[in-house]
Amino acid sequence: MLARQAKPLLYALLLSLLIHFIILFGTTIELPDWAPPPRLTVELQAPPPKPAAPIATPKPPRPQPRKPAPPPALPIIATPEPTPEPVAATPPPTPPVSAPEPEPTPPPPPPNIAAQRAFPALIEVVYAVHRGDQGMRLGRTTHKWRIAKNQYLLTSTTEATGLISLFYSGRYIMTSQGELSADGLRPVSFWIQRGQSNDRTESAEFNWEEKTLDYGKGMERHNASLNPGTQDQLSVFYQLALTAPHSSGLRFALTTGRKLNQYTYQAAGEETLDTALGKLKTQRLSRVTGKVDSSESSDIWLAPDYHNLPVRFRLGTRDGEVLDHWIAELRVEGQRVGAQAEEAQ
Repeated sequence: MLARQAKPLLYALLLSLLIHFIILFGTTIELPDWAPPPRLTVELQAPPPKPAAPIATPKPPRPQPRKPAPPPALPIIATPEPTPEPVAATPPPTPPVSAPEPEPTPPPPPPNIAAQRAFPALIEVVYAVHRGDQGMRLGRTTHKWRIAKNQYLLTSTTEATGLISLFYSGRYIMTSQGELSADGLRPVSFWIQRGQSNDRTESAEFNWEEKTLDYGKGMERHNASLNPGTQDQLSVFYQLALTAPHSSGLRFALTTGRKLNQYTYQAAGEETLDTALGKLKTQRLSRVTGKVDSSESSDIWLAPDYHNLPVRFRLGTRDGEVLDHWIAELRVEGQRVGAQAEEAQ
């Protein structure tokens, strides 16, 4: 209530003061000189580049207290429940423990020569026959090899050629047949024909089941025990080829149809021969007799590049001469091979 009454009194007092101020100083009030404000020129400029913010250096992490490594976990092994064993009324006595006897080692099987080194099914070898070492040529010998279903047939035919054929018209024929075994050739029958007379025909029959050998000519027959590896006069060349190369002495029984003897051959080293097939590297085998008599001499040269076939062989005769056989031609499966075959092409 008092505030409302004081406001009119205050306004009246202020009004009275204003009137007294006008009366004393007048109504003229001098104002200061005015001049137009200077024109402002605005020039736009690119703002100054902002200063690069300082690169904050990361504070090193505060070291954390290392926690102790947990102990390794132990594997959990399940303990199997024990299986109850049957309770025997009377336990059996424990037998004495003895060391087991070693089992006998079976002998190794013989090498299967028939499967490893069998010749081609058809081979024909022609030899030039000379008297002595590269002496006068007397004739030729042809060997033919056939094989079918593990059965072999060997034939050898020798005949005179050139001027000698005017004096000797007959042929010298040998035949050997048998089978290929794990040890090489196993002859079954052998016969040899010297000329046309039956009196000069000799043969040998091999009975491997009864291990007997029957040989001779006509009614003059002989019977002997048949030892493993026995060969005849023709099969021996190809038996040595099938079992080549040789590093030591070879000993075996051999029949000529007329007789049966033990033969020993010794490896006599390697030689290079200049043949009709070209220069051939060979292995030489020499018969060991312990005698000076040339009628029992024998040398064979086997060529590894041609199935170890005999490319030269030298034989002594009953007359004291030496017949030297040199390979002149070779056909395998009907195809001519060697240096002469290349020249023919």
